[in-house]
Amino acid sequence: MGRAPMYFRGESPADRPDPLEELRAQARAFGIRAAGLTPQRRLEDWGISGLQTSEQGMPGEAVTQSVTLSRSYTVWQNPDDRHDPVNFRPVDDDLRRMQASATPDDLPAWIVQMRDRAQYPMLWEAVQTHWAPGIENSEAVLDVSALLTAHVDYILHNSFRVEYGLGDPTEEPWKPLVRRAAVQPAGVIVDGAVLDTGVMIDTGPFVIGLGAPLPDGRVFTAVVSRSLLDFVSLEFVADGPD
Repeated sequence: MGRAPMYFRGESPADRPDPLEELRAQARAFGIRAAGLTPQRRLEDWGISGLQTSEQGMPGEAVTQSVTLSRSYTVWQNPDDRHDPVNFRPVDDDLRRMQASATPDDLPAWIVQMRDRAQYPMLWEAVQTHWAPGIENSEAVLDVSALLTAHVDYILHNSFRVEYGLGDPTEEPWKPLVRRAAVQPAGVIVDGAVLDTGVMIDTGPFVIGLGAPLPDGRVFTAVVSRSLLDFVSLEFVADGPD
């Protein structure tokens, strides 16, 4: 006997809401905008695609102390023809399995789009925006050097595990792959102007990291794979689209 499709709360798969819409609604509720890479022909901005919060206090009375918004991008080598084979990322086992399986008819449009975009290179959580609304003296929490170090380390652990010889993350302790000592001062272009308060990590073989405090108190950090640098301009906007 075949297995019936699994539905939750009376919803068919086609009715499942896009979870990113909920993240964007939360970001709007916080009143925080997400910085991003400046609009570019070779980049497709996913909008706000990640949200993390740190809270303090009892359940139901907790105060949000800090918020981090993330933004991801699809990268097109040939943006004029998105089906040009040059745009596709190298085939791995996950992509091979996805390409070999038919797309179910009852998937919502947002899953179909994500499934399609999985065929192309992406800058996952490339730009993060950090804000600390619940901390009176937030300088320590919003230390751009510490935030950039953590962002680079996070991307390396999640996107370059094989290259660093890392095993199962559920079985191995977290091992820092980059140190704060790697951070150097750098001019960073935001909204067409150079911010001389910026910083950079440019020491490893796989990524480059940039970050800067913004005039309104937010801090942004960015991490871009070196393999995609030819297709990305490292300039930023303080307020990107939702």
